[in-house]
Amino acid sequence: MLCLEFAIPPLPQFVTAGHAVWKPGDRHFARTFGVYDLLLVTRGTFYMTEEGTEYEISPGKLLVLEAGLPHIGHRSCEEDTEIYWVHFIHGHAATRIRQEDIPWSVLLSKGTVEDVEPPAQQRMYLPKFAAVDVQAIEPILRGLNDTHNRLNGENAILLHLLLAKLFAALQAECARTSAPEPSERLARAAVAYLNEHWKEPFDRASLEEELHFQAGYIARCMKKHIGKTPLQYVLHLRLEEAKKLLGGTVLGISEIAYRVGIRDANYMTRLFTAKHGVTPGAYRRMLQRQRDEGEAGPKIPIDNDFPAGL
Repeated sequence: MLCLEFAIPPLPQFVTAGHAVWKPGDRHFARTFGVYDLLLVTRGTFYMTEEGTEYEISPGKLLVLEAGLPHIGHRSCEEDTEIYWVHFIHGHAATRIRQEDIPWSVLLSKGTVEDVEPPAQQRMYLPKFAAVDVQAIEPILRGLNDTHNRLNGENAILLHLLLAKLFAALQAECARTSAPEPSERLARAAVAYLNEHWKEPFDRASLEEELHFQAGYIARCMKKHIGKTPLQYVLHLRLEEAKKLLGGTVLGISEIAYRVGIRDANYMTRLFTAKHGVTPGAYRRMLQRQRDEGEAGPKIPIDNDFPAGL
């Protein structure tokens, strides 16, 4: 499946929505305009060409026409054809990506107390042209259309919430129909296990017993699909939590180390310094200066990876 990748935040913005039944002989006119046009057909067949590529949108299929590309109905409807559509805009052009190349498992940087802008490196995915679960998608589109038809100051925010819900449902379609390779499934299973046990002492034997694979193979799968070995991933979670506690509490370094599952405060300090370029104490002081001065403050590296042996 071909998908469209959008950089977020911000999410694409709503322009308009509609629902209609096209009669036999009706045909879409030619145009090029600067909005994305999402089409879902629930009965009949709609014929559309975009930049030379012909699409037959039969019941249950969805097509996203891209902003700035010419499109035209290359053939008239032959029967009553029911269509929902949504127009939306986005500040950056979408890029095309194959479904199997979407990096679902790659770790993303999270917002922290020192940030003054939304986190970068996030992406949203929509099917370009695909069969979708109409029972899941149509109620959202109907809600969008109904809200748009009775738009007022009270329900305006609902319109945008429904658009976000639509995007989430369509991205789930991309993920649902994707069949990850066995090594990726193992990597995801390892991450799920580690997310539950990251505060406990790291134990390769327990990981092997849970997943029924040798630790070396699990580590290779995680490194390939997640970008970190199991121990690196656990340390990543611990130090991310340590950053939150350093910025949001007055706990001492020893207590913070204990709370994130590191029994030796000196060891945590070495790990933290290797990853972020400053000691935990210096990091806390930088945050405090930032608050006191009301400035953005110095930039701290998001993630210097741990040594390969970890």
